[in-house]
Amino acid sequence: MNLPDYLPPVAREIADVIGLDGLLRLVKQFGGVTIRVPGQGDLKQVLSPDQYKQFVHTFRNEKIAIPKLQARLYQVDLAETSRLLDQGFTKAEVARTQKITERAVYKRQAKQRQLENDKQQDLF
Repeated sequence: MNLPDYLPPVAREIADVIGLDGLLRLVKQFGGVTIRVPGQGDLKQVLSPDQYKQFVHTFRNEKIAIPKLQARLYQVDLAETSRLLDQGFTKAEVARTQKITERAVYKRQAKQRQLENDKQQDLF
């Protein structure tokens, strides 16, 4: 899986198992909290059945500090918006998927382009 470089190691490890979507679900529900696997009853409601199965299989009997990712969530959202657009989703589909407005999709797309241009300018 191609994960954003700015994710901390524990977040990357979780995302490798349950994907970026699963990681974001965990962060929204448990960010900043240490959970015991599979001891959290809410875990089944937060993750899809497949994600839950993989997560429990991989992290059984472990305590995991779920990162808050506050500073990185916007970057993750930008990357997810770009990923969906690159996969051919329409702006309306991206908005519905991410529960944001179409206008927000346009703004994120513009911000992503600006970040990419800034990186290119740093090369010269």
